[in-house]
Amino acid sequence: MSEDPEVLTTVTGEVRVVRVAGEFDFDTVERLVRAFDPREGGGTTATVLDLSQVRFADSAFLHALLQARARHLEAGARLVLAQPAACVVRLLEVTGTAGSFILAGTVTAALSAARGVSSDGPTEG
Repeated sequence: MSEDPEVLTTVTGEVRVVRVAGEFDFDTVERLVRAFDPREGGGTTATVLDLSQVRFADSAFLHALLQARARHLEAGARLVLAQPAACVVRLLEVTGTAGSFILAGTVTAALSAARGVSSDGPTEG
């Protein structure tokens, strides 16, 4: 891939927000594996992945997402995908994995979902 990926991690309350941008394939996905690991969250209880700026994602990217999901489940932490770009939505749909993730249309909605809160109150995780 021609474009170097960007990974920016911030913490909002007890939720880690990982914003990723660029093109992700086998050669560039390793940065994501570390960023998506719940043990790297420094005491956070959930992770929101802002995927709105992803321009290319292949099976290595999907594997990183599935690995992150498994690690979050193991750690008892929530993982929410926010604003997935069209290429990510397509990848999830084509592989039948979209139902494996909590998806949110905005980062704000993802933060609420990560905290287990909806407009009606707490939600099950």
